[in-house]
Amino acid sequence: MKYTPCLITLGLLAAATSMPAWAADAEAPKPKPVDTIAQTPLSAAWAARIWLQDRGVTPSARIVVATGVNSDGYKGTGWSTAEHVDVGALIDTGKAFGVDGTMRVVFSDRFGNAVNDRSTGSYVQNQAFYGQGQNLRFNELSYERWLLDKRLSLKGGFYSMGNDFGGLPYTCNFNNNGQCGHPLGPIYSSGWLDNPTGQWGLRVKWADPSGWYAQTGIYDVVPMRKQAGSGFRVSDRGKTGLFLPVEVGYSHGNTAAHYGGTYKVGYYLDTSNADDIGNPAAPRASHRSGSYIQLAQRVLKPEGDTVRGVSVFGVATRADAKTGLMRYSWEAGLSWRGVVASREDDVLSLAWTRLDISDRLAQYQRITGKDVQSNEQFVELNYGVQVTPWLILRPAVQYVARPGAYDSRPDSWVFTLQAQATL
Repeated sequence: MKYTPCLITLGLLAAATSMPAWAADAEAPKPKPVDTIAQTPLSAAWAARIWLQDRGVTPSARIVVATGVNSDGYKGTGWSTAEHVDVGALIDTGKAFGVDGTMRVVFSDRFGNAVNDRSTGSYVQNQAFYGQGQNLRFNELSYERWLLDKRLSLKGGFYSMGNDFGGLPYTCNFNNNGQCGHPLGPIYSSGWLDNPTGQWGLRVKWADPSGWYAQTGIYDVVPMRKQAGSGFRVSDRGKTGLFLPVEVGYSHGNTAAHYGGTYKVGYYLDTSNADDIGNPAAPRASHRSGSYIQLAQRVLKPEGDTVRGVSVFGVATRADAKTGLMRYSWEAGLSWRGVVASREDDVLSLAWTRLDISDRLAQYQRITGKDVQSNEQFVELNYGVQVTPWLILRPAVQYVARPGAYDSRPDSWVFTLQAQATL
């Protein structure tokens, strides 16, 4: 099985942590961020890495292996395993080339299969690191520069616009892509792109020291880039339009001493022509649009100055009434970091997702005698174990109701295990 080498690799890397470092101990650790679990690469203290970092080049590499098995499925049951690998570098262009800024270069590869694709037929992927061509990809080549005392950011290049818009840190504590990643409503109802598929674009962001920010951008829409065999398609052949997102947000209390929170609202316009989802024979619509709201707030801490505690989050999206497959999508959940005081980087997480299919599509299906779609709901409970500073293991139990939003498909329990190694 193709995933076996990845599992063996993870085992060998774990063994390597007992070997002596190639260089002196790294610098004193920085304060931990509250809303994310910062990973320390396995190679952090290696002489070769330190040599590169001193010259402005910080290598990055990651391996993710996610396996799962389902109890029921309209296409059957069984094990499925998806793998993701990415390698790249973050370049301080001031150190490396004498011009201030940050350049990011990433290549990625995906292979294997997924429970939802092979068995259940759900929109929510049980293993988030699956899809978009399942092949080697030129993921990103971007350049960002901060101006005006680090208040104005300009970023351009070839990268996923979802890297900058619609993200919420707490939602990355899950194995499924209903929470891990970005809201599914825009992804299924417009030209919104998420990692690892790149696109040409430019983003402008204004960030105020008080925590407020606003950003907008312009990106090309080339649906063919997500297909198999298109991992290195950088031309605009097959371009259908332009994607124009706008986002305003506020973040406060980013230190362990505070009750931190993140709030954001966004709107997007995709100028691509699109079919009327309730009447494919009607003239095509001239655009697709939508909006979203995201929030996260720490609500409980066991003591004053700690990263441990409980945070809640919620997401709501609204797609174009005429063209959007998922008219509305909803997410709600919580993450409890440091359930056990001695393990403050372990996280217990619970979340619910609901995807509401367009009423216009359901009406069309009803009139034409097709199987009518309504909504799909998904729940995940997991516990992320920080095995080492560079390795996370996350077992999870998931439940999907009406996979694909069809009443005719059986509900299913899915058990998944994700291993993520930062090298």
